[in-house]
Amino acid sequence: MMEHKKEIVLVLSLIVISSVAILLFYDNEIIPQWKMEYNESGRITEITEYDINKVGESFGIGLYESPIRTKESGMGYSKFLNLGEEFKGYVFLSNQMYDGNDFLISCLLDYKQVPFKFDEEDKQVLHTIHLEPFEERFYSFNLGEIEKGGYDFEIVAIMKPYEHSLNKTFRFSTDFSYLGSVRKNLFVGTSNLPVINYTNISAISCSSEYPLNNGILITKEPCSAKAWLTEEVKPGERLNYTINVAADRKYPVSFAIIVLLDYEQVPINVNGSRSVIFGKLEAGRKVSIPASIIVPDKKGVHELMVVWITDPNERLETSPGIRARIRAGTEPSIRVGLNVKDFRSENLTY
Repeated sequence: MMEHKKEIVLVLSLIVISSVAILLFYDNEIIPQWKMEYNESGRITEITEYDINKVGESFGIGLYESPIRTKESGMGYSKFLNLGEEFKGYVFLSNQMYDGNDFLISCLLDYKQVPFKFDEEDKQVLHTIHLEPFEERFYSFNLGEIEKGGYDFEIVAIMKPYEHSLNKTFRFSTDFSYLGSVRKNLFVGTSNLPVINYTNISAISCSSEYPLNNGILITKEPCSAKAWLTEEVKPGERLNYTINVAADRKYPVSFAIIVLLDYEQVPINVNGSRSVIFGKLEAGRKVSIPASIIVPDKKGVHELMVVWITDPNERLETSPGIRARIRAGTEPSIRVGLNVKDFRSENLTY
């Protein structure tokens, strides 16, 4: 039991179009994930569980009390702090790949990005690191003091954040991929987690034949099975799109959804203030949620993605060291490449 309590290491394998594979490891416990396959027109053709025997290159992330990779130094599923105590420790990152890679690191506290110190840098929301092929490193992190309460905490690593290719192969490869995270319950001066008040989602119900299952797909139209990969957009315009979500056919799901634009959290809708949507779906239910953003002014390719987090604010362990039997997981959507052109120069006459 104590061994299970001491360490959480999550390893995420790289997605490649025709041989997609993701595995999430919690102390050697495999959490099944899903993959979507697309035809030449970009429509979903099949959804199946990943084959655990097809894992190849990967990267890993873990949280530790000290910069030593042992079970004794692991943080476990729950972290208890006294009032006035700083939340700090060490992040272990491993790039088990034949190429060097950039990673963008961010922290979520109750599903909202928060600034933090990382590797002795000043507090900010996003931090970038680079790891050489097969390089492994520890980095210090510090969120500082946190107010009394129970929280869901997650540290997220996004691989290849500055790859802005509009190539379809790359865009498809980002589906359920290039994101690894470690999640834990954080208790500051309490042992209770807040109760989430799930509200009715303003959404369009999709047909039971809609191929999406157990996850998210962002598209231009509600209940569309066509993947949205890229878009030419004008600076400052409002861009409407749809977040399609679905529960597994065999069991219900509760979830949180956040939207990242250039990897920073933005409201779900332009005219709203909600930066997180909490929802529940009965087994097999599929819906489309309207969403919108304001396109950045800066010329070039910008990245839009939605992150799906299941079982929000659930206890991750039933007792010290014993993981709860929930399917808690974090998955990214396809990264949509928004290409902002200098439209003003195109309309100039000489």
